[in-house]
Amino acid sequence: NLKGTFYCCRAAIPEIIKAGGGAIVNIASVAGYVCYPGGTAYAAAKAGVTGLTRALAGEVGRHNIRVNAVAPGPIDTPLARTVLKEMATRDDPQPFAGVIRRWGKPEEIANAVAFLASEQSSYVTGDTISVSGGAFMH
Repeated sequence: NLKGTFYCCRAAIPEIIKAGGGAIVNIASVAGYVCYPGGTAYAAAKAGVTGLTRALAGEVGRHNIRVNAVAPGPIDTPLARTVLKEMATRDDPQPFAGVIRRWGKPEEIANAVAFLASEQSSYVTGDTISVSGGAFMH
């Protein structure tokens, strides 16, 4: 999770500089802010993506490159349904659903990425947007 993001950014940055600037949007996770049993390596990697995003933003901003990240919370996908179903209880059928009381939709993550990649966010860099329905407010 962290290595792949690092190598992709490293490969893309020279091309973005040649193009005169642009935006990089990394995918972190709210798992980087919380802990859960068995999730140490994943949480550490995703926290690393957030740190990498911040550090790169400071490093490449002078080249007119913005670097941000999106940190998804629980998103309703087949994989998440399988994993989170094991954690579900009668009292909490959608664990980690947050204050909005539902899991997110893939298109909600896509919308956040599109915003950060667009000129609408031209003054945003080094930030991570949590798209989690308030599941892990920090």
